[in-house]
Amino acid sequence: MLLRNWTGNQAFAALREVSQHANVKLHDVAAVIVSAGAPAEPSGIDQEVSQQVLHELRLRVLGSGFGT
Repeated sequence: MLLRNWTGNQAFAALREVSQHANVKLHDVAAVIVSAGAPAEPSGIDQEVSQQVLHELRLRVLGSGFGT
């Protein structure tokens, strides 16, 4: 929300889009985002799912300046 100056509804729509394109449950997308700054992988989410979510976030939300 901070990077894009989005409302809560806009941010939720972006998370929903990432969830749909990555074919990952929304709560798992949220878990990956919350744990992105942590030194360990989110518990209960495998590395492949985490990488797919991060890829979709870079592609659909953050843009080309973030490694897409």
